[in-house]
Amino acid sequence: MSRQPDLRAVSDQLEAARSQIEERFVEGGKALMAAYDIVARLLAAIDGVTGALDDNACDKAAARLTATLKGLSDLADTEAAAGQRLASVLEDSEAIAPRIRDMQRSLRYLNTCAMETRIAGAGVSEFAQFADDVDKYVGSAIDQIEIFADKVGQLSEQIAAACSGGKDTGIANQVASVSSTLTAALEAVHHRRNDLRKLASGTADVAKSVQEKVGKVLSALQAGDVARQRIEHVQAGIAMLLDELTRCGSERQAEALSHAGIRLLSAQTSALIKDFNEQTRVVVATIEGLAGEAARVLALTGKAGCNGSGEVQVIEDAVGLTQGVVGDIERSGTLAAAAYACTKQVATELLSNMGNIGNIRSVRDDIRCLAINAYLRSNRLGAKGRAVGVVAAEMNTYAARLGTAAEDILQRLSTMREAANGIDAERESHHVDIASELDGAVATLREASARTSLYLKEAEESGNAVADRIAHIARHIDFSKDLGEHLHACHRMFGSNDNISPVERSKDHESFSERLFAVYTMAAERDIHQTILGGSVPTPPAAPAQESVDLFDDVLF
Repeated sequence: MSRQPDLRAVSDQLEAARSQIEERFVEGGKALMAAYDIVARLLAAIDGVTGALDDNACDKAAARLTATLKGLSDLADTEAAAGQRLASVLEDSEAIAPRIRDMQRSLRYLNTCAMETRIAGAGVSEFAQFADDVDKYVGSAIDQIEIFADKVGQLSEQIAAACSGGKDTGIANQVASVSSTLTAALEAVHHRRNDLRKLASGTADVAKSVQEKVGKVLSALQAGDVARQRIEHVQAGIAMLLDELTRCGSERQAEALSHAGIRLLSAQTSALIKDFNEQTRVVVATIEGLAGEAARVLALTGKAGCNGSGEVQVIEDAVGLTQGVVGDIERSGTLAAAAYACTKQVATELLSNMGNIGNIRSVRDDIRCLAINAYLRSNRLGAKGRAVGVVAAEMNTYAARLGTAAEDILQRLSTMREAANGIDAERESHHVDIASELDGAVATLREASARTSLYLKEAEESGNAVADRIAHIARHIDFSKDLGEHLHACHRMFGSNDNISPVERSKDHESFSERLFAVYTMAAERDIHQTILGGSVPTPPAAPAQESVDLFDDVLF
């Protein structure tokens, strides 16, 4: 009798191989499932990026910012027009000062005339009373003019300060500068968003391809389960063979059964080794391809994540400059508003007949009336009153001049008040809370940028994790290393008998054949079995053909 293999030792060796295959494939399956989950997170992050980019709020904020810039430009034009009007008000205000000096000179001269009247009309009580009345009116007028001059001086200083505040800011140039900067930054944001859309789309395509291939590899890892089952079936065959050998009636019958059984089990082991090697080569090749695509994902997510907030920072810087311009406009507007208010108040007060210039007009009329009466009286006195008549005529002339200056001042005050009212109305009609508009628009852009950056960060982190995970699987989880050698060692222990020709007198081994055939779950096993031990054994219902197609593309089953 030829030397037979130690079947129990073969079974132990097969068990060791089965355990290693199970361990290796379970580890690989866990790693691939983790990779699959990471890719799912990456795709979710990319969807988040796309959603953030497609959010209309960001586009509306950009449009709002652009419209606000237009409003700022309009406001600058309004302030420039108001500045021109204010300059006109200042011109009128400054023109009042020389007219006040004319009035003061006239009043001083009238005061002198009153003294001359006393001298020339000495001894005539009427002339003395006339001089006293003129002196009283002129004195009152001088006091009124001093008060008026002080108010007009203060008004001129305030208007001059407002005009100077508007000129020094260079608002028009600043508005043009910040508008250009902010417009360029907004265009950069739009370009960035378009680039990110393309990158997100490209990254999503590659990530979906990675996810699909990981799914295929996970499906292909059934090769480990298939190999495990086939090893268990060989082990079951060994156990059945040893059991059947104890029942043989003769040594010759036992030897024939042993040869047949070992040939069958050796052929089954050889076939599972061949299929296992082919299937693991596919798995390893697919994983190597995955590593390349994962590197592409890493490159794309890294490219998408770089310089993510630069454009918004430029916008914020430009908005900071814009807010500075707004501050200049507001400060200039505050000075101007105070000047307008003061102009209206002073002009309204002085234009009233109860005011200073109104009294000056009354003084003019009273002095002229007194002068005419004194002139007529002096004519009646003849030579004695001639000197007083000359003085009275002169006083009438200067009183008229006093009235002319007062009328000119009143006209200018009226013009100033109308201009101040017009400026106020125009500023009210163009009032825009630009600072709030800018803050709101930038806050929206900042929030959209933050959400995009968050998703980009998640995408980059997931891209790194996918690349690292798959690279680790490719480097450290070899689905064929050592495993095939263990199986080849088992095969060698059978004597490496790959003879799959039918055995003689297969009917003699029918009990063993039927018992083992009932264990099989795969078409390849049944085919080998029927080739060696004959084709009369019925196919058990436990392994339908459709199952083999569904499980592994009709390759293994």
